[in-house]
Amino acid sequence: MSERRMSATKIRFKWYFTFQVVIIILFLDGCAKETPYENLKPVVNVSQVADGLQVNLTGSASDPDGTVAIVTINWGDNMYTALGAGEFAGFNISHLYGSPGDYNIRITAQDNAADSATQTVVFPANFKETSLSGIKSTMFKAGESEFLILTVNLHTYQETRQNEKLQMVADVIGEMNIDFVAFQECAQNKSSAIAEGIIRVDNMARIISSRILDKYGVSYNFAWNWAHYGWSVWEEGVAVLSRYPVIQSEDRYISSDKSTANITSRKVIYASVQSPAGIFNIFSAHTHWRTSTTDTEQNKQISNIKSMVSEKEAVTPLAISLVCGDFNGNPTSDYPWSEGYNTMMQNGVYSDTFLEVYPDANQKPALAAYYTVGGTLPGRIDYIYLKKNPRIQVVDSQIIFTAGAVGVVSDHFGVLTKLRIVN
Repeated sequence: MSERRMSATKIRFKWYFTFQVVIIILFLDGCAKETPYENLKPVVNVSQVADGLQVNLTGSASDPDGTVAIVTINWGDNMYTALGAGEFAGFNISHLYGSPGDYNIRITAQDNAADSATQTVVFPANFKETSLSGIKSTMFKAGESEFLILTVNLHTYQETRQNEKLQMVADVIGEMNIDFVAFQECAQNKSSAIAEGIIRVDNMARIISSRILDKYGVSYNFAWNWAHYGWSVWEEGVAVLSRYPVIQSEDRYISSDKSTANITSRKVIYASVQSPAGIFNIFSAHTHWRTSTTDTEQNKQISNIKSMVSEKEAVTPLAISLVCGDFNGNPTSDYPWSEGYNTMMQNGVYSDTFLEVYPDANQKPALAAYYTVGGTLPGRIDYIYLKKNPRIQVVDSQIIFTAGAVGVVSDHFGVLTKLRIVN
C-alpha cells in the first residue's frame, strides 16, 4: 500500500472516531441537560347561590398532572373550612354570615407538588325581603281609628338563622305600621356590653326597634325587663314596643319565686302609651306552665296580672287595657290544665280577641290551624286579651309567623289583632 493511501485511510478513521465521540458526547450531554418537568397547577371551579345571609357554594378542584392534596375556603369573615379528600371532585357547602355585607370568598386548592390555585368570588350577603302576601288583606289598617297589636315569643336566641328571623319580625312591624308589640323570651346575653341602663347591645327588643328605625324611619319606644336566666346565659325577659310615647312603665314579679336562677320566676312588663286615640295600657306576660293537677302557681300568676291591670286602670280610668303574651295554657285542655285560661276569662271582663274572630278556636279536639306553638306539645297558648271597653271593638285576628303566612321566626307563631275605636 502506498504511503498516500495509508495516509488517507488514517484520515478517514480519525474522522469516523471523532464523529462517534461527538455523537456520544452529544448523547451524554443531552441526558445530563434534559428539559426539567414543569408541574401544572390545580384547577378550581366554583359557583355560588345566594340565600339571604347564607351562601351555597358548588364546585370542584382537580389536578391535571397529579392529585389535589387539600382545599381550603376562606369565607371572608375570619371563618375557614377545609374540605375532606373525598370532596375535592365535587362539593356543595353552605356558610351563614352574621350580618349583611360584601364578602370575598377565596377557594384555594393545593396539589401534591405544593403548587396552589385560588378562585375568589364576591358574595353580597343581605337579608331577604319579607313577604306579607300571606297576611289577610283585612288585617291591614284602613284608617286612623284602627290599631294593630302583635304578640310573639322570640325563643331566646335558640333559633337557627336568628339574625334573619329578627329582621323578619322588624319587617312585619315596620311594613304594617303595627302600633303595639308584646315580646316574650326577649333576651340578651349576660356577658354582652351594656348599651344603656340595663339594656345590652344584643337585647332583642333593641335590635328590632333599631332595624325598624333604620329601614322604615319610624322610632319605636320599648320597655323591657327580665326575670330569670334562660339556658344559664340569657337574661330572659318580656317587652312592650310602641309607635307612640311611653308615658309610664313598670316591671313586676307575678311569681312566688323571685330568683333569677329559677325558671318559675316570672315578670310582667307594663307600658302606658299615649296614642292619638287616647291611652293604651299594654301588658306583656309569660306565665309558667302548670306542673301537676295540684299546682296553683300558674293560676296565681294570672290572678296577679289581672290585679295589676285593675290597679293601673284606676290611675288611668279611660285607658284601653290589653294583656298579651305566652300563657302556657290551652283552653281545649281538660280541667285543671285549662284553669289558667278560664281564670283570665271568668266573669266576662276580658275578651279573647282571637276567639272573637274564630268562634271554633276552643272546640275539642283542638284544631291545628289555631295552634300558636309547635313542638311536642302544640296548642293555642298565646293570646291578646282585651279588657272589654265600649270604645273599642275587635275587627280581625291572625296567626302570622307560620310557613304559610310570613314565615317561621320562633317555636311560637305570633298573634296579630286589629282593633277599631268606635267612639
